[in-house]
Amino acid sequence: MKIEVFVPFGSCVCDFAPFMEKIMRVTAKFKNLVEIQMKSTNSSEASKYGVQGIGVVIEEQIKLFQDFDEKEFEDAILKRLNRKPYN
Repeated sequence: MKIEVFVPFGSCVCDFAPFMEKIMRVTAKFKNLVEIQMKSTNSSEASKYGVQGIGVVIEEQIKLFQDFDEKEFEDAILKRLNRKPYN
């Protein structure tokens, strides 16, 4: 499962460190099932998804922005995993 994480690359990492810690705490539970891609908030992908600030996009479908809580993020991952066929 692809998880795209959008952060402002030109900013101090201290500006988005708590956000990244939240991302890592949740995705660690799914470490063999997720692929995390870091992308700039100024990237073409950010424009494509309408991401204007710190945020995350799950499987090009679910968008969550900086103030989401960990349960909301975990639930979004589980929702997408339940739609994927099992091999």
